[in-house]
Amino acid sequence: MNLKRMAITALATVGIMTTGAALAGPASADPEPYTGDPYTQALQLSWPVLKQGQTSEEVRTLQWLLNCHGKKVDVPSRFGPKTHAAVYAFQAELSDRPDGVVGTATWALLIGKGSIVYGGTDNDCVRALQVALNKWRYNDDLPITGYLGPRTKAKLHKFQSAHGLPATDQPDAKTWNKLIATPAGK
Repeated sequence: MNLKRMAITALATVGIMTTGAALAGPASADPEPYTGDPYTQALQLSWPVLKQGQTSEEVRTLQWLLNCHGKKVDVPSRFGPKTHAAVYAFQAELSDRPDGVVGTATWALLIGKGSIVYGGTDNDCVRALQVALNKWRYNDDLPITGYLGPRTKAKLHKFQSAHGLPATDQPDAKTWNKLIATPAGK
């Protein structure tokens, strides 16, 4: 299935879910593992909606993920017109109905396809991970370097263990979801 068809399917799924016509997905505390690729896993989770005018670390994470996908935007933690335009452009490549609002389908595409976060890499996907990890203070804020070295891995493992997730060097959809959708301190 090509990426555009997957995006359209995701947007249709979100549309059905917002009208109440779909069955509920697994609860966040569901002990069963998610199956399928990261994109499909991400669609099964609840994500925050981000739109123009908001300011948060989730927006900053979004901005780094957009950069990771080639939609270059500054990362001031404010969802302004340039971020809106970058989201719209990202969505337009994958859907016939872009709206510039980041919801479940957009998050799923951002973290589920092509977000490369591997040890030793130096890229904007790693910067997104570092920003998201810094939301969880643990008294050891990471510099936003884009390098997935020992400090970043240690903080990722600490976060995953604290949230009942398997400690891995590659954040999966559930890890990204907990980092982005859960308020700090929960």
